Amino acid sequence: MSELAPIEASSTVLVAPPKRTLVVFASLLLAITIVMGLAVTFGFGQMIERSLLKSIAFRQSVTNDILIEAARWITWLGDAAQRSLVMVGFGAWLLWRKRGWAALVMVVVPPLAGVGSSILKEAFARARPDVVPHLDLVTNLSFPSGHATNAMATYLLAALLIADTRRRLWTVAAMAVAGMIGASRMLLGVHWPSDVIGGWCWGAGIALFGVAIVQRLEARQIAKRTPILISRPESGA
Repeated sequence: MSELAPIEASSTVLVAPPKRTLVVFASLLLAITIVMGLAVTFGFGQMIERSLLKSIAFRQSVTNDILIEAARWITWLGDAAQRSLVMVGFGAWLLWRKRGWAALVMVVVPPLAGVGSSILKEAFARARPDVVPHLDLVTNLSFPSGHATNAMATYLLAALLIADTRRRLWTVAAMAVAGMIGASRMLLGVHWPSDVIGGWCWGAGIALFGVAIVQRLEARQIAKRTPILISRPESGA
């Protein structure tokens, strides 16, 4: 009988590379954000957004103070300091699990999403809502929401990289947290609905690109370490 002999895995990838659909979907989400930015720049849907924000935004001395404080605390979870702790914490966990590439992507990609969001703000130069008095301090432009962008990029990326089992549950939980953070920006009257939706799309698209990069890098890493088994010809003895 022939024997199986290991040889070096130099050209054959043993772990499937990232699915093309993942990259396509990520690109689609980023494109949606750009299209939305162009639309709001030219005022499409402005009256609808004004009516919607007017109906949902909280107001001092009208809305219960507990609800206002709750929205502020949820927004606080999406601030830079809190996001950074989450990002570094998950990065450290991935590094402890000996997933160096995943750890690197975890701490690099979310800040890149934030930088992209800031560039888009300057490019589209959309003013903040003036429908109701702001219940949170804001100093920059409106589209897309930085809180929505960064929360989605951070929490979704972490869920997709960390979860070995119950990935769907982790993903839903991450999107719920990002969803609440984005919604709080509308409730506090500091973002238009399209700002938040655009931020979610931008953050999710960047997160999915991060996952695709990790899949590619880890596939190559495993391919280099794993021997390929080939049949050794019989000796003829």
